[in-house]
Parts: sequence; structure tokens; C-alpha cells
Amino acid sequence: MNDLLCAASALSSLLALTYWARAVPTRAWGDASAPGAASPQRVGGVVLGTLLLQTTAAVVAAGWAAGFSLVLTAWMGLGWLLVLAMNHWPQPTLRWAPRLGWVGGGICALVLGVQGLQLGGTH
Repeated sequence: MNDLLCAASALSSLLALTYWARAVPTRAWGDASAPGAASPQRVGGVVLGTLLLQTTAAVVAAGWAAGFSLVLTAWMGLGWLLVLAMNHWPQPTLRWAPRLGWVGGGICALVLGVQGLQLGGTH
């Protein structure tokens, strides 16, 4: 279960990275004022929420040091891969990167919720 939670935690960074990329002018995805671009306030909320969720999941799965390292590495590594994918396949990346991020975030929330219910029932 911890491996799944670590993988989902890393994958969820794609959600925030995609929102962030849509909020600024990019060569692949065009102007930030285009339809579908998120407002800076919404981007900030998605980024902070994703960071909180994925850091909590990673720390629960792997401990403090490994959890923070996983999150930082996921942002750097998947951010680099997202830029490469955006420049080579902009439309498929625009469709699939946020979906994969939502899947990762959903798995994190589901596993954390189940663990929270299990902890709540043991008292």
C-alpha cells in the first residue's frame, strides 16, 4: 500500500503543474488569457492543495525525510517531463496530464481517508 501511495503522491503533482502551466504564457499551450486558462487565485489554491495532499500522503507512506524528498523530486522530475511533453505533444498532454494528476490525487485522498477511518475505529 505504501508503494501505491508514494506513486500516487508523485503523480498528483501533474495536476498542479498543469494548472500552473495553463496560467502563464507557454510556447506549446499559448496565451494565459486563452479560454480554459485558470485564474492566478485558483492556480494558487490548486498548487497549495496538491502540495498539502501529496506531502501528507508521502509522509504517511515513507516518513518525513523520504516523503519531502519524494514530493520535491516529483515536482522537478515530472515538471521536466511535462515541459518535454508539452513541446512535443501539446494537445494530448493538455488532455492527459491533468487526468493523471486527478487520478494520483484521488488515490492519495482515498488511501488517507481509509487510513483515517481505520485509526478512528481503533479507539
